[in-house]
Amino acid sequence: MVSYQELITQIGMDYTHPGGKTATDKWLKQIPKNLKNVLEIGCGTGETLRQLRNQTAAFLYGIDSSANMVTKAKNKTSHLHHIEIMQQNIEDLSFTHHFFDLIISESVLAFTPIHYSLPKLTNLLKPNGQIVLLEMATPSLLTHSDEEIIKTFYQLPQLLSKEDWLKQLLDYGYETVYLEKIEKEPKTPSTLPQHLSMEMLQTLNEHYQLNTLYANDLHTYLFIAKKRGKNDDHTCN
Repeated sequence: MVSYQELITQIGMDYTHPGGKTATDKWLKQIPKNLKNVLEIGCGTGETLRQLRNQTAAFLYGIDSSANMVTKAKNKTSHLHHIEIMQQNIEDLSFTHHFFDLIISESVLAFTPIHYSLPKLTNLLKPNGQIVLLEMATPSLLTHSDEEIIKTFYQLPQLLSKEDWLKQLLDYGYETVYLEKIEKEPKTPSTLPQHLSMEMLQTLNEHYQLNTLYANDLHTYLFIAKKRGKNDDHTCN
């Protein structure tokens, strides 16, 4: 059986994050217009970047660890100006500190060690800049056994509750300006690629089974948080 992350990479579908395009539309309506530099981590096929191009004149940067996704995103955005897409991991980012006005993570940060990735992204964000997180969260009372099942399948370094996410943001110098629980997408996507192997179908099936089994425990929240200004900024190096 292939891993869930490998499945998403191989499928190469648009808007595979929880809530899909509807969730992306929610935060797009709330971001400032006068942005200069924007970073999307885990940009996938580039659909969010394409939407962003219609919302702002900022220079847009997208990174993804998958060469397949980077190729798809470059092909989709090749006709658009001021977009640069690179194959990189978060730990490899070499942008100047305080460079970005906005950083976006649509179901990406949860799959990284949060104590490393969040402060690294925070250092790249300008004071008073914003971070958009569309991430998985679970109830604080989830049993250890259930937590391990979810973490093992999705290969998660940690499993955070809504309160955990809020605490992380506050600890690393943010003010939460918006919080919303995102409704789940339909049980199965409307279309699936025709090239899925048996191993991929097995992983996809287990993904849907887990979401059914833990329907009351696996949630998605949209966080839009502002980094504190220079006078009280305490980001980590």
